[in-house]
Amino acid sequence: MRWKWLFVFYWKRLLKSKLYIGASFSFFLLLAVRFTLFFTDPYNMESYGDIPHEVFMLVQIVSLFYIVWFYLLYSNELRYGVSSWFADGYRILLEKMSALLAVHALYQGIMLMMSCGVFSIVYLFVGVEPSDLYLSLLRFLAVYQFGPLVLTVLYGVIIALLLETKKVSFFAILLVWILTGPMTTELFIDLSKTVHARDWASLLFIGKHAIQRAYDSYIGFEVDRGGEWKWAAWFLSLVGLALLSSIRFTQTRKERNAVLKAFLVFPFLIVLTAYHSLQTNTKAFTRADQTTELEEYRQMKQETNADLRYRIQSYDLSLHGSRAVVRVALSQLETNRPTFQLYHLYPLHSIEADHQPVKFTRNGDLVTVWLPKRTSTLTFSYEIVDTALIPYTNGRIVLLADRAWYPKRRASHMYRTYEYRMAGMTVWDGAFTDQFFPDETYTFTLNVDGDVLFCNVPKRGTVYRGKAQAVTLIKGQGHQLVDQGYEIIYPADWPHMAERAPTVIRQMEKTFRHVQQIASTAVSSLPNKIVFSSFGLSSFLAHDHLVYNTDDLYGIDQYIMEQNFYEKILRLSVPPKGSRIMYNEWISLATRWLMQKNDLPVIDWSSKSEWFESQPQSVQKQIESVYSEFQSLDVDQKQQLLRTWYENMDDAWTWDRVIEIMQEVKGVGGRH
Repeated sequence: MRWKWLFVFYWKRLLKSKLYIGASFSFFLLLAVRFTLFFTDPYNMESYGDIPHEVFMLVQIVSLFYIVWFYLLYSNELRYGVSSWFADGYRILLEKMSALLAVHALYQGIMLMMSCGVFSIVYLFVGVEPSDLYLSLLRFLAVYQFGPLVLTVLYGVIIALLLETKKVSFFAILLVWILTGPMTTELFIDLSKTVHARDWASLLFIGKHAIQRAYDSYIGFEVDRGGEWKWAAWFLSLVGLALLSSIRFTQTRKERNAVLKAFLVFPFLIVLTAYHSLQTNTKAFTRADQTTELEEYRQMKQETNADLRYRIQSYDLSLHGSRAVVRVALSQLETNRPTFQLYHLYPLHSIEADHQPVKFTRNGDLVTVWLPKRTSTLTFSYEIVDTALIPYTNGRIVLLADRAWYPKRRASHMYRTYEYRMAGMTVWDGAFTDQFFPDETYTFTLNVDGDVLFCNVPKRGTVYRGKAQAVTLIKGQGHQLVDQGYEIIYPADWPHMAERAPTVIRQMEKTFRHVQQIASTAVSSLPNKIVFSSFGLSSFLAHDHLVYNTDDLYGIDQYIMEQNFYEKILRLSVPPKGSRIMYNEWISLATRWLMQKNDLPVIDWSSKSEWFESQPQSVQKQIESVYSEFQSLDVDQKQQLLRTWYENMDDAWTWDRVIEIMQEVKGVGGRH
């Protein structure tokens, strides 16, 4: 009964506090300001799922006022030692702490529902379709808004118990606020960049490692059991510290011993919850995990020994949970050491030939199988795990055809890195090696549990079966629609795609036809299956499906009006030829021609590709002269030059030859 009256008492104190209510009101006022700035930005991003990342800054601001209020409230109660006037004074002190925590948690629960309601209203207003995105939004806000704000009461109470009304208390509040806020990873970015998701040091951060990204296409919001276990570990640690800090207020030895016995349980619970956090935490959204993975590819030898003297007839893939079993049917096997490409971060449990285990070695993404005799089938058993390049979170996974998520007949690693100079600095970049697939096709049979959002292989009964160059499989959060004969998949946070898709498809078809006027494309026509994304996925074009990433710069219908759209269509459809610099400058000039062809203003006729600065001065002057002469040509002459250039380009192609052809084109008025 006394606890009930304490709860009511603190609830009334909270509602009457100008500091507490003012801080809560400021949270929503600042949120409204952020929404206003977001929607008045002419370069509004496509990914509306990233809007909730604003709560990290808001929580950081508001939490300071909460800590101060709880400290002042509790320290004033301790100042006169009222609890010592009663025989059960220590019990009263604990009841006050628990009642105050319960009141604050209830109020923050109300704020959580209000925040979720505000975001949901905004999503419905902009046209984000109803889906489980709204439920995962609630879970995201519970982990990154409700959780950190609930802990503020414990910060204030602990500081009050330890320092009471001493002036140094405010310095302690400031220090705790800085070190425990969700913005810690940004404030100490040099440190957070080195902490992996499953390092013990990651437990020091209650916020995200990279706060700018809250949502990934098809994977959803960054919420997993790891974040919830981490909050539980923090909560238990602070409750234990509060108990330990209050021990000097005990009045009897019996009370002191009871507190010490209770406290002994906390280290076990804290270690248990922290361990579960590390085991279930995702790697997909951390800076350090991605940096480490890309660094591994930088260290891998690009020139590798691979024996590809075999053919693949068919694949039989079984994916149940995280366990993958792939049966590969072989033909024309002319070696006992066949090499396959398989993602090196997937634990490979075994390889069997005719139901017998065989030895294998791994070199990066290349797996060499040691066969004692020739065989017609190989069975790979391995684990699908969460990584930076292929995230696997909450049962959602995006297995793209350009990634080696199943064994492929390839002689290179899945991902390659390269460097070039930009603005006088060395810059590293990378790309997946399967951007352009071989023309050969295989028969695929996929047996997959759970709901599948997209697969380029048609579904026949309970399995997916058909012929394809490679397979893309998406089990995630997104939407489907059919428009003009195209099967379109798009992220759950994209609004009004039913209205915007026709414009996008028409522009893609038109641009693809224009590209075919200047170069031979990897596929003859735009595939009827298209997967859109706004971040994280690569882009590639196969005979039966297209994966297209807008890079988050614009809405998809705005993006088709910009330079990057035309450059990407070129890079997706036109295979590289000649030297890297020659191909990239051809792409750069062809992009400008496409924009001119579509009556769009060209940003800069003199702009060069990213590889320009890495060239000698003499070559740079030649390239500059090509750009200057190219601008003076009419549209038809530009088309003739680009077509002739690409048809004849090889490793021996020189800039003198480009200039020579340009003069020929100008001399005959575009007829060559």
